[in-house]
Amino acid sequence: MEKSRGNMIGWLVWGCAALFYGFQFLLRVSPGVISADVMRDLSLDACTTGTLFSWYYIAYAAMQIPTGVILDRFGPRRPLIIACFMLCAGAALFGYAQSVSLLALARASMGIGSAFAFLSCVKLASLYFSQRILSILVGLTLSVGTIGGIAAGTPFRVLVEATNWREANYILAAGSLVIALAAWLIIRENELNVTQRQASKSEPLLQGVMAVIKNPQTWIFGLYGFAMYVPLSGFADLWGTPFIAEAYKMDTTAAGGVSSLFYAGLCVGAPLWSYWATRILSYRRAMMWGALTVTILMAVVLYMPLPGYMLCVAMTLSGFCAGSQFMAFAAVSGFHPLHRTATASGVHNMLCMLSGVAMQPLLGYFLDKCLACDPKCVGVMGRYTHEHFLWSLAIIPVFLVIAFVLTFVMKETFPKDEGSERAA
Repeated sequence: MEKSRGNMIGWLVWGCAALFYGFQFLLRVSPGVISADVMRDLSLDACTTGTLFSWYYIAYAAMQIPTGVILDRFGPRRPLIIACFMLCAGAALFGYAQSVSLLALARASMGIGSAFAFLSCVKLASLYFSQRILSILVGLTLSVGTIGGIAAGTPFRVLVEATNWREANYILAAGSLVIALAAWLIIRENELNVTQRQASKSEPLLQGVMAVIKNPQTWIFGLYGFAMYVPLSGFADLWGTPFIAEAYKMDTTAAGGVSSLFYAGLCVGAPLWSYWATRILSYRRAMMWGALTVTILMAVVLYMPLPGYMLCVAMTLSGFCAGSQFMAFAAVSGFHPLHRTATASGVHNMLCMLSGVAMQPLLGYFLDKCLACDPKCVGVMGRYTHEHFLWSLAIIPVFLVIAFVLTFVMKETFPKDEGSERAA
């Protein structure tokens, strides 16, 4: 009975953090359906728009290591509540701002608050559940997150059309306050949290960070995460909706719905790939097959003319296979003791998020360069044609091939038995 109650509390606490992760995912992906409106209202080109929205990733990536250290040293409860208020401030400012600089600041504020979401879920999962099922919980966290990604497609576009992109952000700001209240009421510390916090505080501040950074496998897994995140950050989060709208002559609402199918697949794929890893007792092999299959499927989406229903299937399967990348968080944590879990995950997540920092403006830059070579073309948003997108998005399958190659130099960290524990 006591064990059942403890598990129930663990699920409730993890679920509250996962709800916040899903909510911030909506904010992260929202540029995919409002980018055209923002470009029109502020007269921006693609490169400027990509740079503006990438400030979310810049702040998110920069905060990953500090966030990991904060969570290891102070626990998840108070930092998560403060993060909700940061997200609220960012969404409200984005709705109010009239200049590019203020909009960029708003996206940065959202990125800072969002930095605590996923790492809090990983930290709470490591505190309340066994290491052997950690990858499944990471996958379930991503499933909750992708529900937010799906909501940022057609549902969010409907909200924007019913109001406008500024008022829609005010509504999201109010939503973050509701989650802050839920976190304050639900999340509490357990005995293991107190113990590992003491272990973290007894270790010199930079020692734990340096131990994570000096491990070569941290960088191998991190580069894998960077490459595998390119379809999310560069395509599904921003340029996928305009590409589909132009390539398949859809309106923005319909294209946003098709683009969100990537997250529908990701929602199912993330926990199922993790479950498969527990069956074959290998993170590395599961990640290898995931990288190979998503490479093939993304190439099909980009370069094969598909009927509408097949495009939907291909987008869903691409997201499903992209879900394999999130096993890397559990795999990386296996190299480090419990009191460094959030720090190790933070370093890995920072490298993943640098994909967004680089890819969103880089793809926008490529689009502008293609336009400069073909100035008379008229395409989506009055500018970019299907051919412009094909040339610009070619970088996506290239990075996915790199991810596949990296799996051959990874070390296996899957727990050997149910009772195995990491050093404290």
